[in-house]
Amino acid sequence: MDPSSSDSPSNVGRRDFIKSLFGLGGVLDSTEKPSKPKAAAGGRTIFFWSDLETGQVGFPTGFMVEAGLPGSVMKLVTSAALLEEKLVSPNDLIDCHGHTTIEGQTINCLLAHGKVDLVHALALSCNVYFATVSKSASQTLILDYAKKLGLGSSVGSIKSALFPKPESGSAWTYALGLNPHLHPNALQLLRLSALIANRGDIPYLHSAEENAAGKPRLKVELSDLTWTRLQKGMEMAVREGTAHKIDPQYEMRVAAKTGTAPHGKKFQSWVTGYFPYDAPKYAFCLGATNGTSQESAIPKAKEFLFSAAWP
Repeated sequence: MDPSSSDSPSNVGRRDFIKSLFGLGGVLDSTEKPSKPKAAAGGRTIFFWSDLETGQVGFPTGFMVEAGLPGSVMKLVTSAALLEEKLVSPNDLIDCHGHTTIEGQTINCLLAHGKVDLVHALALSCNVYFATVSKSASQTLILDYAKKLGLGSSVGSIKSALFPKPESGSAWTYALGLNPHLHPNALQLLRLSALIANRGDIPYLHSAEENAAGKPRLKVELSDLTWTRLQKGMEMAVREGTAHKIDPQYEMRVAAKTGTAPHGKKFQSWVTGYFPYDAPKYAFCLGATNGTSQESAIPKAKEFLFSAAWP
């Protein structure tokens, strides 16, 4: 069964997992099947893209900068922290049985993934893997790397969204992007993908109307191994993981990471990435407040990506 299918047990598992963390069981019955992508209606959708050579940012849905829980997009930051601090080897295998327990909290996965390394854990968005490896990290460490990768700083004139103090939660809640004190905005997640695409060296992000002359480039130093594993994880997410449906025939050679998190009594979702993965030219981020990534963010991002005439 396709793990990215909206009717698969994995998608129901994601909903059960999120509900269990945030006490939404009384709001959404655990036997409820998620709707088809076309059924997700209402809510807001925002889409930003950036030219990786010039730094120009486009916003076809308008300049509304949504912020919210990053969900599994945060696993990119967690991966960078663990690799850079040598708290995990990229070849280490974690055996995912579909659930694990940390600090008395049962953390469910989409399905039992079996033995996965870091790249495949990113591609499959394996909660068990990241919850397990986060035991060796502190919340301070993960937040330090979140800052390093821009989640605590402004993008141009747009100020940073909610960023926590280190003592405001357990490491695993940050590792999975589900701590309520961390709300990056869409431009910060766009910049995160741009940094990964360009291996830590990007131009100043700006709108076409803004004079960016003389603005310094943003440079983030991580090891070649770390950049390569982050890129490979995002590429594999489209090839065989949670983002497969955004570019199923590899026509645009998209690399991406998905995320789903609670939004009131419902869900919000993200998909952020870049393309083409072998010679990146553009980064993008789509946020939707009306469904999981499979129901909402992925089909909407696909529509934007494939309807545009990219130079």
